[in-house]
Amino acid sequence: MEQHQSHPLRQSLMALLAVIMVMVFSSCGSDEPDWLVGYYMTINSQVRISLTEEDESQGTSAQPIADVLSNTIVKMRHALHDAYPVSTTTPNDAAVISACDDIYRQYKAMYGGDERNTVCVVKLYRAAMDGEVVMRSTPLKTYHFGARPANLDE
Repeated sequence: MEQHQSHPLRQSLMALLAVIMVMVFSSCGSDEPDWLVGYYMTINSQVRISLTEEDESQGTSAQPIADVLSNTIVKMRHALHDAYPVSTTTPNDAAVISACDDIYRQYKAMYGGDERNTVCVVKLYRAAMDGEVVMRSTPLKTYHFGARPANLDE
């Protein structure tokens, strides 16, 4: 008969233990809520590009392919910053992707039909940041830029 009475007590203890384990495991080793969300782009280009403001404003024409590409990537960086100006703990992938897509669509509308062979790949990432340190990142989108044949350059 004693065994019968300890059974409800045992169930209560097991339930309490299960609750404690869930609380411990959900809080252990997870600093992620303290991490900020940031966005960045990586650029892999076969042509020389320059990403300074002076180059965009000067509009040099020594390398038309690189100039157009440089200007487009600078605009994408600005669009990314405008869509997500301050790092917070809440991501906004849709706004960041949409802002970069708008610039990419403008580029493709003007030059996409004339492009041959990919010469530059830009990848957009969301990052979990601890201060300035990227703790982990997730690729969101890849943009491909092609070269224009020399006879089409102005």
